[in-house]
Amino acid sequence: MKIRCGGVPEHFNYPWHVASEQGFFAAEGIELEWTDYKGGTGVMCQDLRADVIDIATLLTEGAIADIANGNPSVIDAVYVSSPLIWGIHTAAQSNHTDPNAPGPIRYAVSRMGSGSHLMALVDRLQRGLNLSDASWEIIQNLDGARASLQKNESDYFLWEKNMTAPYVYNGELRRIGECPTPWPSVVITISKAALKRLGDLSGMYRALQKAVQYIQQLPDPAQKIASVYDLKIEDARDWYTRIRWANREALSQKDFDFTADALVKAGILKEVPAYKTICS
Repeated sequence: MKIRCGGVPEHFNYPWHVASEQGFFAAEGIELEWTDYKGGTGVMCQDLRADVIDIATLLTEGAIADIANGNPSVIDAVYVSSPLIWGIHTAAQSNHTDPNAPGPIRYAVSRMGSGSHLMALVDRLQRGLNLSDASWEIIQNLDGARASLQKNESDYFLWEKNMTAPYVYNGELRRIGECPTPWPSVVITISKAALKRLGDLSGMYRALQKAVQYIQQLPDPAQKIASVYDLKIEDARDWYTRIRWANREALSQKDFDFTADALVKAGILKEVPAYKTICS
């Protein structure tokens, strides 16, 4: 069984690489073809629609939004049940220091409907700020955001805080706040065509669970992850204390409703879709 899977090149996807390297997928008769997506949720959703990949590890809010907007895929299971901590970043020379301050803000976002876009809206909602004061600069990926902030073409950029930490430490960016996702952060999303073709995916989930157990039994998991993803050890330890990989748990109706309602309030969706149309 060949499975084409994609995800962002970030530490929460480490189990997929471990499962390949340690032969856990092969032992289940699976040939995994992995693609790194620096562009994030939006690009992966495009490739799910185009049948370039079968499966993607997507931000929960991004998966719900895109499936509700016609992506012929389903959320099969929660992958990371812990929240993702988004850092709110500015350029080092920026005059912006308080994410609670009202007024117009230009957000750098990888794509409209991407995680960086959706979480900027969620952050404004949680802070009671006017959504109409937000404007958007499309920057494709983290490197594009860094350039946009430096050129003063945008004011804020929201991205997973540990992945941007090197640029905070070197003085290029400032982190002026954080926005945790108020729901399980990452889900395994599968195109309906792939689900029909691949059939039983229990072997894939067994391999991933073996990989999680393998990581947890390393002498110093955080040190290994820091070396693989070029993180400072203190950032890797901070992240590792919070990460909770799920074991094929369904996205609950409660978490689905909460996330979908936030998408409606943010103007991304017109109405809360039916749970059964999004989740398998």
